This record gives sequence, structure tokens and C-alpha cells, in this order.
Amino acid sequence: MADPVIDRLLDGRYTAQERIAVGGMATVYVAHDNRLDRLVALKVMHPNLNHDPEFVARFHREAKAVARLNTPRVVSVLDQGSDHTPVGLVNYLVMELVRGWSLRQHLAARRRLPVAEAVEIIEPVMEALAAAHAAGIIHRDIKPENILLGDDGQVKVADFGLARPLGQPTQALTDGVVMGTVGYLAPEQVTRGTADTRSDVYAAGVVLFESLTGQLPHSGATPMSMAYQSVHGDVPAPSTIVEGVPAELDGLVLRATSRDPGRRPADGAALLDELHRIGPYLPSADAYQTGFTGEVERIGLIGPPAEGSEPDYTRAYQPADYDADYHDARGAGPFTGAESGRPAGAGTAEHDPAAGPPYTGGAPSQPGTGALYRSSATPSQTSTSYLGAAHGHRRATGSGTGSGLRRYAPFAVGGPAILGLLLGFITLRSLSSDKIEVPQLTGLSKSDAEAMLRDDGLKQTYLDPVANLTVAAGHIAQQDPKDGAKVDKNTVITLRLSSGPATVAVPDLANLTQDQATARLKELDLALGGLSNQASDTVPAGHVIGTNPAVNTMLRPKDGVTLIMSSGPDTRQMPADVIGKTYDAAKAEIDALAVAGVTVQRALTVAEDATPGNVVGATPGVGQEIVPNSTVTLTVASSPDAGDGSGVQVTVPKLIGKTYREAEGILRQRGLKIDRFAVFGNPNDRVTAQSAQPNSKIEKGSTVHVNTVWQIGN
Repeated sequence: MADPVIDRLLDGRYTAQERIAVGGMATVYVAHDNRLDRLVALKVMHPNLNHDPEFVARFHREAKAVARLNTPRVVSVLDQGSDHTPVGLVNYLVMELVRGWSLRQHLAARRRLPVAEAVEIIEPVMEALAAAHAAGIIHRDIKPENILLGDDGQVKVADFGLARPLGQPTQALTDGVVMGTVGYLAPEQVTRGTADTRSDVYAAGVVLFESLTGQLPHSGATPMSMAYQSVHGDVPAPSTIVEGVPAELDGLVLRATSRDPGRRPADGAALLDELHRIGPYLPSADAYQTGFTGEVERIGLIGPPAEGSEPDYTRAYQPADYDADYHDARGAGPFTGAESGRPAGAGTAEHDPAAGPPYTGGAPSQPGTGALYRSSATPSQTSTSYLGAAHGHRRATGSGTGSGLRRYAPFAVGGPAILGLLLGFITLRSLSSDKIEVPQLTGLSKSDAEAMLRDDGLKQTYLDPVANLTVAAGHIAQQDPKDGAKVDKNTVITLRLSSGPATVAVPDLANLTQDQATARLKELDLALGGLSNQASDTVPAGHVIGTNPAVNTMLRPKDGVTLIMSSGPDTRQMPADVIGKTYDAAKAEIDALAVAGVTVQRALTVAEDATPGNVVGATPGVGQEIVPNSTVTLTVASSPDAGDGSGVQVTVPKLIGKTYREAEGILRQRGLKIDRFAVFGNPNDRVTAQSAQPNSKIEKGSTVHVNTVWQIGN
């Protein structure tokens, strides 16, 4: 059956050319913008959803959410509208068409990523979240499918269809259907059905974990079992699954995915700040090359595949260590790849097993929901580097056939003449003196330092590594003798490698007093950076709720830590105007104070000068504090109903503590009636209040009102 949207002009501007994906909510097409003469992604909501207000609102919400963001890290929504066509109402969004692939496809190709590459991809995601959260928007569905890696090296976040403005209800489940993807849902989204900026932080942490390890932190046969594990189990440190993950990055993942939202970075900006804080301690890496191995004949989308078809993915990802300008270490001139049977520009280094197998084609699993355009390209056109500010890397681009990301060998000589000059220089240097000048080694990598010593006829030995603020870990921090010293041939130079800057993890100081917490910081060579107060229903006043930076953040010695101190429960005072109001009105006013765990109950009293049903007293009293998890009693005026007119006075018995059945019998014996305020009318409920006081006199035939409460075991 022909697609009714194909070749149809919408709003006199957009012509759908090809269907490229079908999702649960919409179909996406490549379309031509006739006004601006460009290709765009056209997202059309399924016709059967046009009459569902929630889906229509969500569809329009995506456009409004993205329109509020001013960042290149988010896939732009260019237009939004509705058009009444001969085939019915069409609700649509117009999005930019992104050239590249999704992080899900990237992980399917690579299985897992090196540390530097994973960080360089997640950093722009954090930037997108920072912009969204600053604009008051939470994404609610961060996952690899919604992270697009453009051929131009740009990383973009897509699919704000589940986004909500902060402050609006953010249900994670609607009619029992999970809104979001289970593997990336924060525990509070599962247990309470709510999300905030910290839920996006959790999802970003899971994406980083998956990028580093090639797997989700929790597994299960069903979504329910995965959700159960996320609620009851901590995310493990990535280094427990794969080797080579720095402790600082472990700490960032663990903080971002803490089950307690209060222990996570507060939002995308805070998460990004933490990444920048640990950036100097993370390994640096050369840029990564992504190239096509052939032409792609159709336009694809990072999204669910079109019905009845499989996406045609033929692009390969393979790191390249050499390009056409890289010289063979043997001094044979430019290496073109022809000698080894490889195409020009193909990598000559062995593939890194830790990064997973290279992608050689096939359909990646579980595509996502952002518009992506695949065009014919050659490796020279698609040299791509996913880079970020955390490491201060540079973006490199190649040119010419087979060009890639350029690396230079320590000795890239181009011919016998140059080689002869070099050897002649070394010979003259060796013969010019009986002594050898110790070279400067500090700052060099271990291998470069050893090569330099070997060339100079010197040897080396190592002492234990030492912390150093300026020298990267694994590089030479100290040498003895110093550079410039004159030594004999075969002298052993003592070296110490840098272990990186000395760092201290922020300790867990929760529930300690200020003095105890300050002493603990001093023990770890950290300083008290300041104090802030925050109400808490669970932490006693004067004790620590948390810290800023968060627990396990890596700091340098003498860095300051701010203590967040408890000021005690967030109490409210009993308002004066509850007196004189009806019970329902007074209860509503107390409920509006939103004091946690407070229960409001009614008590009755005979008050001749008050309107029956109105509040005449309260416990706690007016102006006193209402403590969390306490009971507030509102005393309501009640007068006995008129008697039988006989004038005979009857003494009111004490009914409190009796069952309703017992109280009814006692009053009946004295010629009195009974009525009660109770939600459930069990005869064995106990009387907690009575309108006529014990031993008071009322006319025979009068009605005594009582309160009863349900008893366990009734």
C-alpha cells in the first residue's frame, strides 16, 4: 500500500520524498523544503494518535522544548505545524537532517570505547543537558539511541518528545506504561514515577558506563527485573568490568548513578563541571577516524527501521594510525598502503582489543529516534574526531586520497641522505668527549625517555612513582642526575614516574557534627570551604546532610569542602485563623502547609457560645510549631441535640474507651441517643471523643455525638 504522505505537499512547503523510519508515535521522512531548497527530516505523527490529547501535546512539546534551547548540542527543530489534507489531519515537526550515526550504532560496531573517546562523546551530551536544564527542561530519555555522532565531529542530543518543563508533573509511567527506557531510568522514576534534572544526570552516567564497558550496569530477562535491580542495586565501578578506567572516572560514574538523587550532581552543568575537574587526570588520546568503506545508496535515519525493510548500514569504523603522509619507520618514504595490499588510508596498526572488534557492516541493533542522513562519501571526506574541552584536544582533518588523522613517528626520516646525517651527528657527538651529558627527561613518556637514554649509551632504574601537579601520570617526574650533568657511558640514571596530581576523595561526612566533620577533613588534608544550612526531617540540627563537592569527588590537597548542615525539620506554625473555621476548611489550611507526615484529627467539645461544627481549639496551639510526623488535633464545637421536651435531666456517662456497641447500650439505658463521626461503622470501634462531657446534665432524649477509631483486630 502506497504511503499517503509520500510526494504530498504539506502547508505548501514540505514534500516528503522517502520514508526512513517508523516509531511508536511517528513516521519520519526525508523531505524537501521547497521554500529554502534544502533537505530536512519530516516527523509525522501517526493518524490514529491525532485525537489523543496527550500524544498531540507531547508531539508539540518536543518542538517547544527544543526551540527554547540555543545550543549546537541539540538536534534543531526547524518548524512545527498541522495541515488538513485529503487523507486527513497531519501533525508534523521539521528537524535538521544530521549526517552521521547514533551512539547505539557506534557501540554496536565497537562494543565498547576507549576512555578518551567515551569521555569525548559524553561531554557534549552533558553540555546539551546543561543547556536544557538551564532553560528549565528535563529530557527524560537520555540513551545511546538519542545521541547522534555527526560526520562533522559534532555530537548532538535528539528526541525531546518526552521532555517536560521543570515544575510540571513528570510522570515516568502513564497508565502503567514506562515513559523512557528502562535501562536508563533512575530509581526514583521507577519507584515514584517522577523525574527531575538529576534523573537526566543518572541516565548520562549509565550511558558513560555503557560506553566504557559495552554493557548496561543492570541486566534482566524482563524490563521489570531490570527496573528492580536499578532500585535495589548500585551501579558498579566501570573498572571492575574493564581494565584501564581511571579512578577519577569511576568516581564520576558512581556519583552520577547514585541511587540517592541527593548524592548526584544537581544538573547537567554540575555534572559537566565535575568532568572538567577530573579532565586533567584522564588519559589523552589522538583523534578517532570514522570513514565509509563504500557508498550508501539510500537515506537512513537513526530511528526504528521502516516497515518491511532493514536499514542498509555499510559504513565501517576502524581506527587509523597512519595516513598517506605517515612515513615508514624504515625510512622508505611515504607509506601508501599499496605495499601491504591495504587501500590507501587504511590503518597499519593492530586494532585495540580493549575497544572491541571493528565494525564491518550489518545492521546495528535497536536504532534510535534522531534524523540522520547518509550520503555517498569516501574516507577522505569523513575523517571525524569526537573531541571535547575536558582534555584540550585538537580536531585534525586529512586531505587527499587516503588521508586520515595524522600521527608522526619519533623518527620519520625520508631517505638515506638524512639518515646518514643523523648517524654522522650521533657519531661525532659520541667521539667529542669522554663524558656524556645527561639529557632532560622530565615530562617525557617512559618509552621516549628510555629511547633517549639508550641512544646516549645510558641506562635507567626506577624508584616508586611520585605525585606531581604538572607532569602527566606515567611520564618522568624526577631524574637523578639532573639534566646537563656529565656522566660516563653506561651510567644508570634514576627515574621516578609521575602518578599524576595527588588527589583526595571527599569523604562521607553525613550525620557528623560540624566539629567532627572539620576534623575528618583536616585528617585528609582538606579544608573547610564554608557552611550552608538546609532543613531536614531526618538529620538532626547541627549535623551534616552532605557536602559540596559530593562524596567521592577527587580534590587536591588543601582544597575546600563546603558542609551542608541540617537546620532541623522544616516546621510551620499553627495559623491563628483556623479558629472559627469549619473543620474541613481548617484541615485544608493545615494540609497546605505541607509539613511531612502530619495527620489531622477531630475532637468534639460542647461549646454553648460557638457554632456547632466550627473549630474552637487546636493542639499544638496557635503560633506553636507543627512538627513533622506528628498529629494535629482540631477541637470542634458540638451541642447535644434537643431532648424529648420532658425536662428530665440525665447525667452523661463517660464513653471514651468504650466500643461503639457498648456506648450505644449505655446511652440507651439512660434514655439518650448516639451518633458518631466515622469513616467505617464497625461496632467494635473505640470511642475517642464525645460531644457532651462526662457527668454533665442533658435532657432525656438528647443525642450524644462521638468520634470512633478503627481498632486492629476488629
